[in-house]
Amino acid sequence: MKDTSSPRRASRKGCLGLIVGAIAFIVAVYAVIIYFISQGATPEDQASEERGIAQCWQSMASPEMSDRQRHTTEERCQEMTEQFEVKYGHPPSVTQPPSS
Repeated sequence: MKDTSSPRRASRKGCLGLIVGAIAFIVAVYAVIIYFISQGATPEDQASEERGIAQCWQSMASPEMSDRQRHTTEERCQEMTEQFEVKYGHPPSVTQPPSS
């Protein structure tokens, strides 16, 4: 009699090994992504983000903006300001549009 269970069992072990290897690879990729995301930002990054927020607020002073564009820009600037506070734990130096 032939033993047919052996090749099947080996095949299942091979599939299980591939599945476990794929899961390990996915976990490793996520670990690398989380590591890079969790790294602290440099002072240059913080200064760059503050400049971006200041430019956003300054763009609201543009006379050719419509009310709708101005409202959308204001919401965007507020969101950038909130994200800055969450990321760095303090508000940026410019948190509102320049007074007209």
